[in-house]
Amino acid sequence: MLNIAICDDDIQTTGRMETMIRKIAKRNFTNAETEVFWDGRSLADAVMEGSSFDIIYLDIEMDKEDGISAAKRIRLYDKNVLIIYVTSHENHMKESFDVRPFRFLVKPVNEEQMEKCFKDAYEDINSGDFYFRYSYQRMNHKVLIRDILYFESNKRKIYIVTKDETLELYGKLNEIENSLKSCKVSFLRVHQSFLVNYKLGNCETRGARS
Repeated sequence: MLNIAICDDDIQTTGRMETMIRKIAKRNFTNAETEVFWDGRSLADAVMEGSSFDIIYLDIEMDKEDGISAAKRIRLYDKNVLIIYVTSHENHMKESFDVRPFRFLVKPVNEEQMEKCFKDAYEDINSGDFYFRYSYQRMNHKVLIRDILYFESNKRKIYIVTKDETLELYGKLNEIENSLKSCKVSFLRVHQSFLVNYKLGNCETRGARS
């Protein structure tokens, strides 16, 4: 599943792009959820509040907050999301380098250009670091699998422990173990309640949480 954000202050543009992306995803046998924003401020605020996206299609010149400023705020919370600028103004390219955009598309964008960019983005996502994706409190989240030290099961909750934070969700450790079988990073079931990153198998799983 790809979570995709579309941000442009022109309603017709966002509607057209959303339709194209859904058609392209379906044609390429990819599940995709899209969310539309009409200004950079609302998009950046959503990311700051916990919304997680794989791809963001972002206009540059918008009211309230432009695409450059919004992307800089987004990068404080998500270093890995692919930002694709869809703009009529190529003169902003140099200004955008600091936020590491994945691609530039110049308006008007046709379906062929959009599909090529979509395929390239999908390939980049799947050839790089894999994410563990989950839902919690009606929001989608993702965490780099290589950053996970271990999963801990405690009653109905699962705790995802990384070097920097502890995340939580409702679920079963057996289901998580099965979902990670195709992952490049190996996880070992060292205890009924612990699923540990193999490379970090010597870490102290107990004591991190009481």
